[in-house]
Amino acid sequence: MAGNNEDFSLKTVASELHRKLRLRMCEGEFAPGEAISIRRIAAEYGTSMMPAREAVRWMVAEGALEFADSRKIIVPTHSRQRFYEILYARKSLETQISRQSFPHIEREDIRHLEELDDRIDESIESGDLSSYMRGNYQFHFHIYRLSGSKVLLPLVELLWMQYGPSMRFIASRWRSSRIADDYHQRIIRALDEGDREAFCDAIAADIEQGIELLTRQTHAGVSAQ
Repeated sequence: MAGNNEDFSLKTVASELHRKLRLRMCEGEFAPGEAISIRRIAAEYGTSMMPAREAVRWMVAEGALEFADSRKIIVPTHSRQRFYEILYARKSLETQISRQSFPHIEREDIRHLEELDDRIDESIESGDLSSYMRGNYQFHFHIYRLSGSKVLLPLVELLWMQYGPSMRFIASRWRSSRIADDYHQRIIRALDEGDREAFCDAIAADIEQGIELLTRQTHAGVSAQ
C-alpha cells in the first residue's frame, strides 16, 4: 500500500511539473535549440530526478522537446516551413475554438481582456519581451478556455508549445515594439459590439501577423531558428 501511495505521489509531482513546463514553453521561455537538463529542472523545482525525467519525457512525446542524441534533449529548431504549418494550424483551430467561446464571454471577461491588453501595451513600450509573450498567451487562452472544448483546447496547447520558442526568437529580432497592429483591440471591440464574425476575423488576423513577421524575417535575411 505504501508503495502505491509513493507511486501516486511521484505521478502527481510529475504531472504538476509537466504543467509548469508546458506553460513556460507556451510563453516562449525556452529558446530553439536550447538543451534541457533534467538535473537542472529537478533542482529548480525542488523535486527528485524521477518526476523531472517523467515530465520531460512526456513533453518529448508531445513534440515540444526532442532527443538530439541518445542522451541530450533539446527544444526543437523548426524550419520556416514547419513554423508556417504551425501558424496555419493555429489559425484554423483557434478561429473555431473562438467561435465556440463567443457565447460564453461575459462582460467581466471583456474587462479582463482589456486589462491584459493594457499590460501587453506596457510590455511593448518598455521592450519587455518576456512580459509581452506571457501576456499574449494569457490573453488568447482566457478566450479559448471559455469554449469548454475537450478536443480543440488540448490541440491548441500542443501547437502553442511548438510555437512559443520560435515566435520568441522572431519577435526578439524585430523587437516587440515593431509589432504595430493591435489586433487585440479589434478582438475586444468586436466583443463589445457582439459581432461574432468580426471577433473570429480579428483572432485570425492576429495569428496571421505571426506569418507576416516570419515573412519579414525571411526577406530581411535573418537566420531562422
